[in-house]
Amino acid sequence: MKKTMKNVFAFALVLSLALGISSIPASAASVKGIVAPLTVTVNEDGEPMGTTIVSSWMDQKGNFSPEFTSYKISADVYLPRSIFNNDGGKVFIDPMVSFWFPDLGTNGILEDNEPIIIDFDRENNFPVWDNVFVKEASLVGDMIKVEIVDATVNATLKTMEWDEASGSRVVWTDPIPEAGAGDACPLIMVATDRAFKGKFAVANASIKIGDTEYKTDYSKKDTIGNYDGEAEGYNEVKAASFNTSAVSVAKTSVKIKKKESTTVKVTTMFSGDKVKVSSSSSKVAKATYKSGKVTIKGLKKGKATVSVIANGKTKKIKVTVK
Repeated sequence: MKKTMKNVFAFALVLSLALGISSIPASAASVKGIVAPLTVTVNEDGEPMGTTIVSSWMDQKGNFSPEFTSYKISADVYLPRSIFNNDGGKVFIDPMVSFWFPDLGTNGILEDNEPIIIDFDRENNFPVWDNVFVKEASLVGDMIKVEIVDATVNATLKTMEWDEASGSRVVWTDPIPEAGAGDACPLIMVATDRAFKGKFAVANASIKIGDTEYKTDYSKKDTIGNYDGEAEGYNEVKAASFNTSAVSVAKTSVKIKKKESTTVKVTTMFSGDKVKVSSSSSKVAKATYKSGKVTIKGLKKGKATVSVIANGKTKKIKVTVK
């Protein structure tokens, strides 16, 4: 098992953002990748605390080499639209490279020079960014897809130890392991500049070593990734499917008889998302939610509207009780 990694990181929160052009929103679809929780809190000084690091350990891992400048990271990062609330907020994405040295029983790491910062133009409803390694950041359903391509990393190998005084990881001073002594994998670290509790996902992660690109195949059932979060600790997870829509319902209208019930399937962005349901007329129809389904029971003749709320979005089901 790989060593757990510290994930305290100091971000510069001031950056002038250039306007990015968003592609046409795609229809909501199912994607497979690593789904990870992100919990960011604010301390007494109002500073954000907490990040999540997602690792994509590949079936065929790239070998470690002392020629650090040859490493480049690519990945698609999916952020819920709700992460950018009406009060503002930015998301920070750090592509990195981790090396696992089995003979030493420890990790080494290469960090990028500065984080990728994603903001959101609420007036025009599209993301903005200013980073040459972002090919595109587009609104896809209720998510923002950030396409990172060939992000280079700093050539200085560091340890996993964090130096509070300098606000960075400690530079590697021991003898550098010889070429081929360890495996390389891409890391994606995500944080926000305000309190946030939710999830995000990483797909299509790869690492390019020289001219050779090593890709993670998330379509395989046995593909393992992991995340290391401030609140969650080290976890190994299988690739999971997630949806680009905040919430959807299988039916938008139902007809039932008095004292009868029917169920409607509810699909949320991530497994385990909190779902609230309510009825516009509790005397006509009652609504309850459990395990991905809303149950609607007819109480008396009439009409009502059932609201299904998740991830900041609402879907409505028109109910007619005969």
